[in-house]
Amino acid sequence: MGDYHLLKDDKVDNSNTNQTEPAENANQQPQKITWELIKLYFRHPSRLLEERFSPGSLKGSVFNILAATIGAGILTLPYAVNLVGLYLGFFILIAGFLASLYTSRLLITSSDWTTVASYEGLGETLYGPKMRTFCEVIIIINNFGIYVAYLVILMGLGPHVFHLMGIDNSILKNQYLWGGIMAVFIVYPLTIAKKISALRYTSALSTAACAYLAILVTYEFFVMKDGETLDRFTEAPVAEIDPYRIFMMCPLIFFAYTCHPSVLMIYAGLNRRTTVRGHKFLWRGLLTVMIIYVLVGVFGYLTFYDENGGYENFPKIILSANYREGSAGVIVGTITMFITLLCGCPMLLHPCRNATLSLIFKDKPAPRTEFLGLATILVFGGLGLSWVAPNIISVLSLVGSLTNPVISYILPCLFYVKAHPGSSWYSADLLLCRFVMVFMSGIAFMGVVMFWYGIAK
Repeated sequence: MGDYHLLKDDKVDNSNTNQTEPAENANQQPQKITWELIKLYFRHPSRLLEERFSPGSLKGSVFNILAATIGAGILTLPYAVNLVGLYLGFFILIAGFLASLYTSRLLITSSDWTTVASYEGLGETLYGPKMRTFCEVIIIINNFGIYVAYLVILMGLGPHVFHLMGIDNSILKNQYLWGGIMAVFIVYPLTIAKKISALRYTSALSTAACAYLAILVTYEFFVMKDGETLDRFTEAPVAEIDPYRIFMMCPLIFFAYTCHPSVLMIYAGLNRRTTVRGHKFLWRGLLTVMIIYVLVGVFGYLTFYDENGGYENFPKIILSANYREGSAGVIVGTITMFITLLCGCPMLLHPCRNATLSLIFKDKPAPRTEFLGLATILVFGGLGLSWVAPNIISVLSLVGSLTNPVISYILPCLFYVKAHPGSSWYSADLLLCRFVMVFMSGIAFMGVVMFWYGIAK
């Protein structure tokens, strides 16, 4: 789950499209590494990132899809595996990767057929202006829901940092105070700013933080369970065949693998753009995401599955689990994720603000009063919802059952079916596409049912 952006330019520029497959950067000479260059990179690490993962290159596109996918959802994956057991959880993590890869590939193919490079543009081209509006609204709602989820996580991580450091203070433990301070002094000023270019490397920070988290969770498992690592694999519950728990896990996986609004933007900027190269960066990027997710989900679960008196008491955020007090690695990981999510809040709200103003005022500039009013509603409305939300799982389950399936599975399939140049209803690729759409819609519907069942229970 990464930060989403709504595009103004819907059309793909085909001027850099080449049907051949030349070697990446074939005409570029490797840069000689000198001590001066090393010092330059040390002072300006962003420059190294830009040079090694330049926009439009295959490596850059792999990194971008990785950054667009991976995010806060990673923190709940051990809890998700805990819901269904070790091996069934592992299987669903793999299935989520395959489903996300398949529907992302549908988007690239639909974009090639229509030369359109955004969700809104595809909706308007294939189904008319009303579908464009629907796509904009669903992404706005989804971004706002993710913002609420970020706040819920932040209100838990803030006090937990001090707990890990051995500081016990009732004021510092007040989650409502943490939420208010973050909203008033950080999120709101950045949301009313016209531009937030200083946060343009937030996605890179998020990717690095999540990769570090995967290493940390794996390392802590082998340290904390030294001498019993193999026994943990054999003694952990294999599978929990319980409809409620299965359908509660699926929305968490939907949320974690959502990257689709960014797929079209990344593909539109790909040098020597072809369908093959588009599928290649998707495969490499999402495969890396899956590996990180499996490490966090499996080893986080194996570390704590028998220490909480039942699956309902398992830590909902893995960094709030009972890791070794004073562990420098855990403290660093928690602080890094905290900063990453805090920077991500305005990155989520800016597209919400701009797209909502665009829907209301069309091409006219928004008056200052309405601009500030909308920003205030978004920031503090989300804060209010985060205060009353039961827990992070409830928020992610609702977002993962309502908006994520529409964005990640239903819309890509609808676009592909409409854009398909063939007329045979029974062609194998169209049948598969329709099956995926119906199957994922059914899982999403059951996720909503189980969400309200859990609330009532």
